[in-house]
Amino acid sequence: MTTETDSKRRKHAAGEATRITLLEAAERLFAFRGIDGVSLREIQQAAGQSNASVVGYHFGSKAGLVQALIAYRHPGVEAERGAALAALEAEVSERDPARATARELVSVIVDPLVSSIRRGEMYAPFLARLSEDPKARSEYWPAGIDDDLTTEVAERLIDAVLDKHPERVRRARSRQFLVSALHVLGDHARNGSPLSDVRVATYVDGWAALLTARVSPQTQALLDP
Repeated sequence: MTTETDSKRRKHAAGEATRITLLEAAERLFAFRGIDGVSLREIQQAAGQSNASVVGYHFGSKAGLVQALIAYRHPGVEAERGAALAALEAEVSERDPARATARELVSVIVDPLVSSIRRGEMYAPFLARLSEDPKARSEYWPAGIDDDLTTEVAERLIDAVLDKHPERVRRARSRQFLVSALHVLGDHARNGSPLSDVRVATYVDGWAALLTARVSPQTQALLDP
């Protein structure tokens, strides 16, 4: 006999399945066309939903949908990054001197996004499009979640290996690296081109070199008072 509890459980499961279908449809559309380039009706149709108000019912607004998408994808990326960072810290603690390289830290930041792409997710190209949106931080990024669109996360990891660079150079390099990583990896996801281990390693080499390149005399002259 079907109980009221069973009925509520099935209804909840069906609602959660619809919610995830909407999130993943929105993620793909946003990844290709950006937030402002996609209507809620297009998301509803791409998710195979006939109810025109289904997005509003589950998320309230487009901003609510974007925030829910970040909250849906971010924990997986953050968990992998945290595990990689913990493993790196354990390895580095046994060295003399105990110091991570720029390449190792770039891998900690990049590898979780590569894993996401290889699972068929479109979170990396979604982040790339979102990073171009002027409302990304003021309206779309949810409170309480580390902002992958700023250099905050990257700076915490790479400052130690760039301690001989002026602060303004570190900030600029961190931003340059993060924007490049999001867009290069995002292009792979959108184009469906394979991300082989060799290709990823080559990209990581390039980003590590970008971060650690010497400051030219011309730039130093501009930095000097």
